[in-house]
Amino acid sequence: MPPENQRRYKRYSVDGIRGNVLYTSDIDVLNISSDGAAVETTRRLELNRDYTFKVRYRDTSLDLRGRVVWAILMSREQKDTGAFVPVYRAGIKFTDALSEKANLLQNFIAENKVKVLEPRLGGARFRIANSEDVKVDLPRKYEVKRVSMSGMLIETGYPLDLESQQGIELFLNEEIMHFTGRIAYCETIGEGEASRYDIGIEFIEMSDSDRKSLKDFLDTLEDG
Repeated sequence: MPPENQRRYKRYSVDGIRGNVLYTSDIDVLNISSDGAAVETTRRLELNRDYTFKVRYRDTSLDLRGRVVWAILMSREQKDTGAFVPVYRAGIKFTDALSEKANLLQNFIAENKVKVLEPRLGGARFRIANSEDVKVDLPRKYEVKRVSMSGMLIETGYPLDLESQQGIELFLNEEIMHFTGRIAYCETIGEGEASRYDIGIEFIEMSDSDRKSLKDFLDTLEDG
């Protein structure tokens, strides 16, 4: 990583600042409509938390924000071993209100539906042919060591591929920032099962409001 005196922005050491790196995982879609879905996963989705669901429709990747409104733990028997494994079912309420996304989602459902389920106030729910075209971004925790307006150094329990771009959440002053980061640096610290990773992230895409929130936070460190 470049020396401190060659950086464009001053970096600040911080403590107690955390966030999540988001990774894309498969899910089973039990039913879906333009206003929500029921899904099954191998990892628990937290109640009242927002997740990003990725729908591949033709040549378009449609990102939908959805909130978990109910969640239950179940079990499923594995066909090869006969063992029962935990699975999680959750109800999702889509929170995006953009008409363009709604139209694309309706087109996806129309082309993939195989069965109409019970009608609902928000429209009928449909079972689709397969769930391969629908995925969810799940969180993996990290802690921030240093941060600036252009990037941050974090510590994780997992490595990330150099030059990959990741969806990232950062928790600042009870706000959740969402941005895309490029993995510029990854170094192992420790050995064996206790290994941790120092990871340098460059901010690539960040909204103006989140950038202002970050600047306001760094200004408080400057004043201190």
